[in-house]
Amino acid sequence: MGLEAVAAAAVAPAAPPATLAGYGANLGDMTAAGARFDAALARAGGPATAAPVTPPRAPDSADAVSPALKGMFSALEKVNGQAREVGKFAQDAMAQGRDLTPGEIVQLTMRCHEFMFHCQLSSSIANRTSDGVQQLFKQQA
Repeated sequence: MGLEAVAAAAVAPAAPPATLAGYGANLGDMTAAGARFDAALARAGGPATAAPVTPPRAPDSADAVSPALKGMFSALEKVNGQAREVGKFAQDAMAQGRDLTPGEIVQLTMRCHEFMFHCQLSSSIANRTSDGVQQLFKQQA
């Protein structure tokens, strides 16, 4: 390792830790990420008119989630459940160590198509919702 590399390593700031969000994440978990973003914006000389953003408070219980959000998550959970079912069906077929019958192939293909339809439907709904929210922001600006 050369002298220049040691000097560069000593001068370079350490990268902030990444924010990971798993299945149980909620908006309250993003407080640290928001604080790091605000600090980075201030270091970069962000807009002088920017007001500090306070992160939303974490819900006190699971019942505090809005019905629209519950509906969205239930659709995603349905897609996840279908993916698990298709995967389990395929693994069970492989574990038997025999070739699939034509009926089983048709059934697996039908389940895969149904799964892809729900994925596309969920994606389409998410895209249209995003477009609608974006249009609302444009109208208010």
